[in-house]
Amino acid sequence: MIAAIDIGTESARLMFKSNGEWKVLKKSYRIFFPSPEAAEQDPNEIFSAVFDLLKQVPNEDEVLYVGMSSVFHSIIGLDENLNPVTPLLNWADRRSFREKEELEKKYGVRFFYEKTACPLHPMYWPSKILWMKKNSNAKKFCSIKAYIVNKMTREFVEELSLASGTGMMNIHSLEWDGEILEITGVRKEDLPEIKSPYTQLRVKDEIAKELGFKKVYLVLGGGDGVMTNVGVNVMDPDSATVTIGTSGAFRVVMDRPVIDREGISTWCYLIDEENYVLGGAINNGGIVLMWLRDIMKFKDYNDIIEEAKESPAGANGLVFLPFLNGERAPHWRERYRGVLVGLTSSHRRSDIARAALEGICFRIKDIHNAVKRVGSVDPNRIVATGGFTSSPYWVQLLSDVLGKDIIVTNVENPSAFGAYVMALKSLGEDVEGFIEKEVRVERVFHPDSERNAVYERLYNDYKFLYEKLVDYYYKE
Repeated sequence: MIAAIDIGTESARLMFKSNGEWKVLKKSYRIFFPSPEAAEQDPNEIFSAVFDLLKQVPNEDEVLYVGMSSVFHSIIGLDENLNPVTPLLNWADRRSFREKEELEKKYGVRFFYEKTACPLHPMYWPSKILWMKKNSNAKKFCSIKAYIVNKMTREFVEELSLASGTGMMNIHSLEWDGEILEITGVRKEDLPEIKSPYTQLRVKDEIAKELGFKKVYLVLGGGDGVMTNVGVNVMDPDSATVTIGTSGAFRVVMDRPVIDREGISTWCYLIDEENYVLGGAINNGGIVLMWLRDIMKFKDYNDIIEEAKESPAGANGLVFLPFLNGERAPHWRERYRGVLVGLTSSHRRSDIARAALEGICFRIKDIHNAVKRVGSVDPNRIVATGGFTSSPYWVQLLSDVLGKDIIVTNVENPSAFGAYVMALKSLGEDVEGFIEKEVRVERVFHPDSERNAVYERLYNDYKFLYEKLVDYYYKE
C-alpha cells in the first residue's frame, strides 16, 4: 500500500488509491500571530493531524509506504533530547529581521547566497537560529517534517530539498556548510543528517501497529514546492509551475544549481541529486484574501472573487501592493508593507477585491521575469497549481497579466501527488508510465491581448509605486 502526506502551512492532506479510486483527506491546524512579525504553530498539533490522517489509510496490505511532502522554511528549536522548546516558526515569521541585517552588514549578501543559493532573509535559518539562541534555550533545530519523522522512526534526518531551503546547506557539496555552522554557533550534529529524498525509514513497530500495518516506511520525499513540479511532471526548463495558495511561487527545473549573477533575485533548491529548481516565492498569495475576508466581511474566498468580477481591469484606478507579510523574491525586502494607492470615496469593495487579485498576479510576474532572466529560460508551458486553480476567473487574470497560456491539470493535490511519485520511484516502479496514465490537461487558459496590453501598463505603474515607497519603509 502506498500513500502520501503533504504537511502544508494551514493543513495536512493525505492521498492514497483504494479500490481503483483516489482518496484525499484533509485536517487543518492553527497558525498564531502573537505580534505583527510573528507566525507560530504547535508542532505537536501538526503531528497529531498527520497521525490522525495516517490512521485512516485502509490496511489493504501488510506494509505501508508513505511519501512525504512538507512546507518549506519551518524551524523548531529543540533540547538535547529532541523535544521542542520553541513553537514552530513558519515561513511568514519575520522576527529575525535584525539578525538578518547584522549578518548582511558583517558578511555581505553574496557570502551566503553563493554558498546556498538562498538569499539572506528572515524566513531562512541563519537569522532564525541566531534569534532563537537569543530568545530560547534551543540546542538543536529541525523542520516540521524532520520532527515528525523523528517521532515516528527515531531517526534525526532531513532530505535534500528541505535542507537546501534552509539557507544552511551548501548547494555545491550538498552538506551543511561549515562556515555557516560556525557563524550561527551550531554543530553539525545539532541539525538533522542530510539524506536522499528516496530514503526509506522504518516506523517504530508500536506506531505501525497503531496505524494498522505490520510494517510502515516513510519515504522522505521533499518540500511542497518542488514536489509540485514532480506531481504535474514539469521537469525541464521549457516548462514551469506557478502556484498560488497561502503564498505563491514560480519554478523551473534545471540540471544544475543556478544563481543570479547580476543581483540576488531568485533561489535554487533541489528535488534530488540531479534536479534543481530555480524559482522565487511570494509571502502574499491567498493569505491576502484571508485578510480581505476578515477585514471587509466577505462571506468566503468565492465571495471575494465574485465581487472582483464587478470591477474592470485596473480596478477603477486602484493599485494594491499586497505586501501584508513583507516581501520575499525578487527584492527580499522583509520590511515592506501593503499599500492601496488611488483610493477615493467612489471605490467599492469590488474594486479593492479586484486590485488585490491583480496585485498578487503582478507579484507572480515579478518572479516570472526574474526566473526568465537568471535562468536564461522562457518557459511556454506553464502549469498552474494551488488553491487559485479552483477559480477560472483568477487563472484567466494571471494569464492576461503574464501574456502566456496557463494549463490546469486534473491533479488537485500536486505536492502530495509528487510525494506519491517519489515513493513509487523509491520502490523502483515505472514512474513515467504512472504519470502518463494519471496526469492529464483539464483546461488551457489563453491571454486576452487587449487585457494584456492594459496590464502591461498597470504593471509599470505597480513597479513605479513599489520603488517610490522603498525609502519610506527602510528609513532609519
